[in-house]
Amino acid sequence: MGESYMILIGGGGHAKVMLDAALCAGIEIQGFVDDDPDAPLTRLRGCPVYVGAFDDVTNYTQCCPMLAVGGVSLRAKLIEQLGDVDFAQSIVHPSAMIASSATVALGVFVGPGAVVNAEAKICSHAIVNTGAIVEHDCRVGINVHVGPRAVLGGGVHVGDHSLIGIGAVVLPGVKIGSGVVVGAGAVVVKDVGDGEVVVGVPARVVVGV
Repeated sequence: MGESYMILIGGGGHAKVMLDAALCAGIEIQGFVDDDPDAPLTRLRGCPVYVGAFDDVTNYTQCCPMLAVGGVSLRAKLIEQLGDVDFAQSIVHPSAMIASSATVALGVFVGPGAVVNAEAKICSHAIVNTGAIVEHDCRVGINVHVGPRAVLGGGVHVGDHSLIGIGAVVLPGVKIGSGVVVGAGAVVVKDVGDGEVVVGVPARVVVGV
């Protein structure tokens, strides 16, 4: 990516993971913005933490902002709030493997050891977290969080603002709707409708629209 400067929006655990990935990738982090007035930290690994409204990010820096909160719902609100802000970059940990034919949009985080295989498409603001696997021809929608060690088999489509929990497996060709939650360790063997929550092996619906 070359040398660049970035500010992370959020100051919690996911921000720490993203900071480490950014530094490993040679991206300089100018600081963090956190809206918690009781935030105990003033610096993270030498980077300043600015306390203020997330949508005031342009008051703190002219550099590229990047969402650094893990929760899908909060991320969706921030994406809406910051609609006019230029998210001009992504963070990809150097140990991640991204196929040359895959597409990774702006604002995406790809964590250490993650794999994005041939012809897969990762849409804006998605997270492919530590050790996750997105197989060939998958489509991961806007603001989807693919949790650590989760596996999407070939041709899986995941709708916008969905969460694939830690260690979950989605079998090849399955369609996951928008606003879906797939519980940790679930094995999804059939399509999941918008807004549903599925858990278990095989995964079953526990909350519907």
